[in-house]
Amino acid sequence: MKTPVMRKILLPLLAGCALALAPLTLPYASGEEATSEDVAAPLPTIELSPRTDLHQQRLEAVERYLNSVTTLRARFVQQAPDGSVSRGIFHLERPGRVRFEFEEAIPILIVSDGRILNMVDYELGQVTKWPIKDTPLALLVADEIVLGKNVTLVSSGPGELANMISITARNPKKPEQGTMTLIFSAEPATGGGLPEMTLRAWQVIDAQGGLTTVTLAQMEVNLVLDAALWKFKDPRGDRFKRRVRRR
Repeated sequence: MKTPVMRKILLPLLAGCALALAPLTLPYASGEEATSEDVAAPLPTIELSPRTDLHQQRLEAVERYLNSVTTLRARFVQQAPDGSVSRGIFHLERPGRVRFEFEEAIPILIVSDGRILNMVDYELGQVTKWPIKDTPLALLVADEIVLGKNVTLVSSGPGELANMISITARNPKKPEQGTMTLIFSAEPATGGGLPEMTLRAWQVIDAQGGLTTVTLAQMEVNLVLDAALWKFKDPRGDRFKRRVRRR
């Protein structure tokens, strides 16, 4: 993918349009990598009444799972609204820290230090910044994830895909952010109780209706991550740093 196209995708995605996660065509086994064909279309879903016990059980299972994941590392495949595909490595550490490192052909790094999300463009020598709490990623990196405040829909795939669960969140105070849907596989727990969850993907639908899908593979959770992951080399150089210090 040429970097000008990539910038058009990332800027609206991070600046305020919505992330949405949607069901995958198939769950991926460990070590297996998604392809563009795998992430092209969301599954059909069935809406469940918020007043059903099943709804509440699934919501509790998702919330418990997300709060149990303090760190995460995975390979990702991103399909952009124009159908182009990019790949890389994703790191997360709650609260507030993420890193999207694209393959070498894309000289862009997205990284948050816990407070500020930076999109670093090494080709243009630019850094664009947003408070992480004002981006859709805030749902994944909060200190305490409370889905009841945000989630408006819980759904599952029909038939053989009934083990796939998606939750869709939208902020009514910021409709320009669109929606974010997280997609999970859910395995029945032994002896009853809440199902065992695994995050598989997300889809972003922005305010203009553009769809971006991110699929995770080779995922590891609750491992020790290097603090250097949340830092980056500033492409603006020492001259910019001296100018900032003089202000």
